[in-house]
Amino acid sequence: MGIISIRRMAQKLLAPVVLLLVLCLLVGVIYIGVPSWGRETYGYKGPSLKVYGQKVKDSDFDSYLMRAAQQAEQYAQFKAYSEAEIRDAAVNTAIQMIAFERELKNAGSKIKINNAELDKALKNYFPTEEELNTFMAQQGFTKSELRKTLKKEIEYQKFVQNKARELEITIPEEELLGYLDQITVRHILVSTNSGAADKGRSDSEALARANEVHQKLTNGGDFVKLAKEYSDDPGSKNSGGLIGPQPLEQFKNSMVKEFVDGSLELKPGEISKPVKSQYGYHVIKLESKGVPTGDEYEEKRSELENQLLFQKANYDPKYTKWLEDTFKKAEENMEILDPGLRAYRLMKEEKWQEASDAYQKALKRKYYKNKPDMYVDASTVYLKLDQASQAVELLNNAPADVKMDLEFQVALAKAYHENKQPDQAKELLLEYGEGNLDNSLVHQRLKAVFSDWEMQDAVEKEEKILADIQKMEAEALQKYQQELEERSQGQ
Repeated sequence: MGIISIRRMAQKLLAPVVLLLVLCLLVGVIYIGVPSWGRETYGYKGPSLKVYGQKVKDSDFDSYLMRAAQQAEQYAQFKAYSEAEIRDAAVNTAIQMIAFERELKNAGSKIKINNAELDKALKNYFPTEEELNTFMAQQGFTKSELRKTLKKEIEYQKFVQNKARELEITIPEEELLGYLDQITVRHILVSTNSGAADKGRSDSEALARANEVHQKLTNGGDFVKLAKEYSDDPGSKNSGGLIGPQPLEQFKNSMVKEFVDGSLELKPGEISKPVKSQYGYHVIKLESKGVPTGDEYEEKRSELENQLLFQKANYDPKYTKWLEDTFKKAEENMEILDPGLRAYRLMKEEKWQEASDAYQKALKRKYYKNKPDMYVDASTVYLKLDQASQAVELLNNAPADVKMDLEFQVALAKAYHENKQPDQAKELLLEYGEGNLDNSLVHQRLKAVFSDWEMQDAVEKEEKILADIQKMEAEALQKYQQELEERSQGQ
């Protein structure tokens, strides 16, 4: 696919994607690629916390958990996040959401949105009724629900724009003019080689076809009709080869140099001779270029300034500082109601006795009874309090399903070790390893623990198991490659 096709596709897809991100932020919906609109759940049972006296709904906190879990999955290659860290991230999200909604509510009288603005925004996201109906059907939205959510998005944008002005964030005049200088072109692409519609069109054949198109245009042919008939760019042919309007600088940066140069050599209304690029030959018509004038200029300038303010604010230190202060103040007015959420924060603050009390309360709740990380963290707290025997007792009394977890087994072994039972600690981990002989991650973890305890014989045993696993995987790969080779030779 050529650069122009890609650009057109990006334009088509970007608005709905941006809207999906906004919808996820504003209504607490979690998505992977596309949102599931409430079909997925983390199964959270609260109460979780309250901020400024406002309790967070279980359904909202559940959605924050799902979002945090999916973000953790995205960054899993860089860091493995525990369930406790995911829950704590959800707490932060809840604080920030309530804090921001509070600011929006306080600014409500300054932000007015009429139906005309909503209609225009909806049209920007979904140019055709068909696209709108398809989106609503896929996501389970009614039109009134979509308009309500979109209204929230516009309120959010206007709030950020107003806050940016309040913080004296500005857009330089030259930057505005750079974006206001717009260009609109049409083109007909005649592809060469594999890009051609008939596959394998030579350069000379492509040039001859492009010259034919140019001659038809010179004789008064309709550019739109000829683009639909001749163009090999699927991204623009159905719109008559239209590209733009878009800022001139963006045009220069997004198109290949030959196409840009060929376009800028033209006067409005002029049509170029075939221009060669890596994609083939382009016949280009310059529709318009320049800065709008009169009322159109004022309207475009105002819209552009608002868009740029919204974008710039999110990266400006003054706005970032305001956000940090707003969230910090909200956190100071937060009360964590869930003992499990509270226990983790107390543990991070090294308030060991308070954390211990909170974990004891949390583990009495059904929601936490089958979560291995809760037992692991609680045992860590016990060890910090020099209460190894309590840690051993807690872990041994955990549900059977929980005991299958690797980190649970490591925590129990550490509790035995701290309780002056090193042989039992060693035996426990070796037995767990025997049940997972083909899992290299398990044996790497066990090797690290035995190394910390200076149990050299156990370290050597784990090294041998890891070597056996590596050999087995290499043999399996070799066998697979041989099978592939035999299949290819047999065809």
